[in-house]
Amino acid sequence: MEQRTGDLHEPRWHVRAPRGWLNDPNGIGRWDGRWHVMYQWNPDDTVWGSIRWGHASSVDLLRWEHEPVALTPRPGTLDAGGAWSGVAVPDGGDVALVYSAVRDASDTGTAGVAVARRGADGGWVQPDRLAAPHPDLPGVVDVRDPFLLTVAGRRVAVQGAGTPTGGAVLVHDADDLDRWRLLGTLLRAQDVPTGLASPGHVWECPQLVQVGDRWVLLVSWFERGDGPERLGVTAYTGGLDLTGAAPRFVPEVATVVDHGPDLYAPQAYVTEDGRVLLWGWSWESRDGTRPADEVAAAGWAGLLTCPRELALTPDGRAVMRPAAELAGLRGAPLDVEQGLLVTDEPAWRVAASGGLVVSLVDDAGATVDVWQTDGPAEVLVDGSLLEAFEPDRGSTTRRVYRRPGQRWRVAVAGDAAAHVLRVPPA
Repeated sequence: MEQRTGDLHEPRWHVRAPRGWLNDPNGIGRWDGRWHVMYQWNPDDTVWGSIRWGHASSVDLLRWEHEPVALTPRPGTLDAGGAWSGVAVPDGGDVALVYSAVRDASDTGTAGVAVARRGADGGWVQPDRLAAPHPDLPGVVDVRDPFLLTVAGRRVAVQGAGTPTGGAVLVHDADDLDRWRLLGTLLRAQDVPTGLASPGHVWECPQLVQVGDRWVLLVSWFERGDGPERLGVTAYTGGLDLTGAAPRFVPEVATVVDHGPDLYAPQAYVTEDGRVLLWGWSWESRDGTRPADEVAAAGWAGLLTCPRELALTPDGRAVMRPAAELAGLRGAPLDVEQGLLVTDEPAWRVAASGGLVVSLVDDAGATVDVWQTDGPAEVLVDGSLLEAFEPDRGSTTRRVYRRPGQRWRVAVAGDAAAHVLRVPPA
């Protein structure tokens, strides 16, 4: 999937759609000997609309190939308004895609849950009935984005939602994948203990995973107001109370998942060896630094972050770190001379033990500071996407639109190593 268009902003090794608009990662998993990552996709424009599932796969998390579209809106059916976010789940020796089926894109109250299965040709067959309709609960809105897991031998599903008092996560019995039963609420914002952050009018894309002996609930939240929507991602670390009819999440720690402005809707996948990998969506110029007409001319908008591993600090905060497999992207070393790296490479990484400052600099010496830290860190850059990782603080995701004539400048302290990043040969 390496791009070679001459676009300074285009990724060389991250997953992006062949064209058009990309948002939330979906359908992550490993089957048929390959990794699979799907995503919300509008192939016809660089803005949101006519949402379906694009699909990419890889043998090693490094070399990605485009696959045929997985799910599409079908006029006059339960998903006429779009196939919105969801997950891939094991299904009797095969894989099913569980997604938010939206009849009318202008009314999120039409979102139900549908299950698509693979047909004889390997493509996905979308159903004619819902596994779970939009729940008829007073005051509950924007219910969507199923995530499934097994708890104490029982398969359950969680969904994001909003209530008059803030975000919420619903929980269903999903032992019968085609007939869900609503059990209640896993967590509501109003039940988060005093002193822990609970932002958002609506909680989207909930992900409930076990890390060691603790549980982590991630919610992507937004708040409506007079101006632009406020968005973010919060991770709650805590435990599960299984004494009642429905599981309840008991939060103990709340953490900002990413400290940058350009990550939303991460989706998690638990590997066979127990790691929790995540991909997030990095949108295109939400702050307006890249004009909309320039984005339209480029023909693509949005990409997925690198695969990251979810970990817990000793005090229980959830942080993301680059997946170990990404070491396979390292190519030729880059020279760090007297604590300074200057490069116009489109994709590179640098790690330093004593802190670093990332800037853009031009031939006239004009400098634009991008990111810095005083402690050890690793920075990965691919086109316009910068992903920085600090051991105890976690990740920072930023889109940085380098202009012609600008180069990257990295001042480092302590021991440092830098490399070109490239897709390895097959």
